[in-house]
Amino acid sequence: MTRQEKGLWTAVIVLTLGMLVMGSVMVVQGLRTGREEGELPHDSGQEEGSAVATINGEVITDKEWTDALKKRYGSELLLQMLNRKAVYAEAIARNLTVTPKEIAKELTNAMDGYDSEQSYYDEMQSQLGLSRQDLELEAGYRLLLEKIATINIQIKDSDIERYWNEHQEDYVSPEKYDLSMIVVKDKREADSLLEALENGADFEQTARVESTDSFSRDLGGKLGWIEQNDPFQPEEVLNLAGQLEIGDIAGPVDIQEGYAIIKLNDIQERQEQSAEEAHEEIRMQLALSQADPLPQVEERLRNKYEAVVVSDIPAS
Repeated sequence: MTRQEKGLWTAVIVLTLGMLVMGSVMVVQGLRTGREEGELPHDSGQEEGSAVATINGEVITDKEWTDALKKRYGSELLLQMLNRKAVYAEAIARNLTVTPKEIAKELTNAMDGYDSEQSYYDEMQSQLGLSRQDLELEAGYRLLLEKIATINIQIKDSDIERYWNEHQEDYVSPEKYDLSMIVVKDKREADSLLEALENGADFEQTARVESTDSFSRDLGGKLGWIEQNDPFQPEEVLNLAGQLEIGDIAGPVDIQEGYAIIKLNDIQERQEQSAEEAHEEIRMQLALSQADPLPQVEERLRNKYEAVVVSDIPAS
């Protein structure tokens, strides 16, 4: 699994599990104190037959609401709670921990392709209701599960070196451009807009009013961070961006949708990870390729710690 694939997989896990898991440090403390993290809080003063909402004169009771939640999410949530308890019990038994640095690195992989760290957290919050802490806790859970899955797998240094020599490009971040763009159909109009921008017209406002690009228009023309070799952006735009200084406005360039004027807001230089920095990451990748699938590891741990469902849970 390459570094990019691992980042994508992390993002997928975040989207599917969300806030149902927690980081190892908090969990170890929670298990030792007997706290039940992740359970839906229950208001002891809320009777099952009491109303939680009304519509058109009809009442939705607390019991109806709870039953609907159980029917829709009950089996999945219960299974994930059992997995979490089993994984953290095993972590305590084996004295395994996850550091804040490891969690930060995992999240950095998941952020690949977002404009910034803040834009990633804002997107997760607005689209999924997940806070930064929720995402950190999920990353910690997955890292801990991976350590358990690979604890008895030994990887030779020679295998790590061979992998590094064959996959060095996976550990290179190409040059990136933070771009804004205005697209119009007519070249004469594009030349006129460029002249106005060079004379002080506001790029963002001009994009909102004049641009025909539906993706970036409402964002004031902002495209966000784009890699130097992004296959989804016009080559002409990327080539022009590579010639600009931060703050420069240039164009128009002929693209499929018309004529584009671009502004370079910022730039990130090409970054390369050293073999020493990538050593542990490669070791884990190779170990995971030999390990049992993670769901199978979770199932084995549930059995080890004698997980039993004592109440019927409606099927989703």
